Formats: sequence, C-alpha cells, structure tokens
Amino acid sequence: MKRILLGATAFVALLFSSCGKNDNASTDLTGAWQMEAITVGGQSITLDDCRKKSVYVFTQDQLTSYYFEGDERTGHCEYHKHVETYKIEGNLIKDANDPNEKGAPFSVSGNTLTLTIEKDGQKGSLKLKKISQAELDAILATINNGGGNNNGGNNGGGNSNTGKTIANLDGIWQIVSQTKNDVIEIFDDCEKKNSMKITGNQALVYEFDVDNGVCSHKIGRESFTILNETTIEIEGNRIFVSITGDNLTLTVVENGRRNITVYKRITQAQLDALLR
Repeated sequence: MKRILLGATAFVALLFSSCGKNDNASTDLTGAWQMEAITVGGQSITLDDCRKKSVYVFTQDQLTSYYFEGDERTGHCEYHKHVETYKIEGNLIKDANDPNEKGAPFSVSGNTLTLTIEKDGQKGSLKLKKISQAELDAILATINNGGGNNNGGNNGGGNSNTGKTIANLDGIWQIVSQTKNDVIEIFDDCEKKNSMKITGNQALVYEFDVDNGVCSHKIGRESFTILNETTIEIEGNRIFVSITGDNLTLTVVENGRRNITVYKRITQAQLDALLR
C-alpha cells in the first residue's frame, strides 16, 4: 500500500481508502490485530513497549488504525488514529479509490496476520496477532493526555481527574432511551446497540450505525471531569448523573432544552456479543 511508510526506525501505519466488501476474500480479517514484529529489508526492527501497542481494527469494509510511538521531547507514548475503508481482491488489500493501487499481499495463519509491503524497491513485512475486545479496550485505556495526531478520531487528550468519584459509574452501559426536549427518540435495531465503557474519568464510546445495509460500529474516546457526586463536565458542558440500580441517567440542559439519556448496565460478554 502506498501509505505504508518504511524507514530505519519505523514501519509506521497501515492505511487504506476505498469502499467495498470482502467479496473475493477467503479469510475474514474482522477483529483487532496488534503489532507483533516488523521486518524491513530483511532486518528485524526493534519495537519498544510503546510501539508494540499499535493496533489495527477491521470491520467488513473499514479499518481503524491506532499507531503508537514515543515522543522523545515529552516521554509520552502518543498515538495516531486513522479511519479508512478498504477492499480485498484475492490475497491483496487494496485502495479502490486509486486505480493504480497494486495492493498489499496478506496471509492469515491461526491468530497471526502477515502483511507484505514493497515501497521504493524495499520490501518489508508486518506481523500482527489477533487480540480480544477486552485486550483492545485495555490498550486504548492507556492513551495519555495530549496523545498525538488525531486524523479522523479523538486523540485521547482531555481533562485530568479532579480526584472526585461518582459511585458505581464505572462499568459498561448500553443505551435504553433518549428524550430530547420531551420528545422520545426512536432507535432502529442497530442504534439500540450504542454502548459505552467507563473507567475513572474516561469513556470508550461504541457508536453503531447502518452503512450499506450493514450494522457496524465506530469506537471513540471521551475524557470528562468529575465536578461532584452528581455532575460531570465534557468540553464545558455539564451533565447531571443519576444511577439507580443498574440504570444510568444522563441529563443535559442547554439553551433551555433538556436532553435525557438512559442506559442499562451490561457485562463484558454482552458487549462482546454486540460487537460481533
């Protein structure tokens, strides 16, 4: 692929563009794949702990890449996020928007995905291991303040925790209902899967939508400040929090309009089932 960058210290990121389902694919790439090894010009590239966290998440026609690298100035492990679409022809992953795209050969053996790249006469390979949704969540939860470029997604920066907590807020929550200024929103079966996973003052947001007849999801990340036992703040907007049993209610009042969203608590297994 033309956007795979080969260098002395990095085999940076796998980025694709196009639309299309994997009509010619005999292997399902769907899932999360974590960087395991890089070879450039026959030489193995040493991966530090930061770069080893790099992950590529495939849906049927979309690739989200999280490429991590250390910032020598700050010492932070920062990341770049890209969301692209792709297609597969035979054993090639291709950019369908570029008619001259040759594609990147790939192969899957068990839980290992290998991509073979050639750029400017130099060959390289990228080996990735398949990981679970829980392992992906754990990696994304390590994203620190001010983390890197954000091409197409949230960069994980945000407000630091004030030390305050809201009892029982941590957990996984699936949407139940939403009322905007006393008008009840109608969700389709795909939107009913919208969920979020809250840890501390961070939330991983799983947003579902129908694209070309297929229900798929995107993952975002929100940071918030806990103001007190009943209130959080995101980008200057205050949200009132109420937890009763296994129900979470978030209320926002803006310009005299009140939006109320209700969630139910679910398990990791239930979230994994939604993400399949």
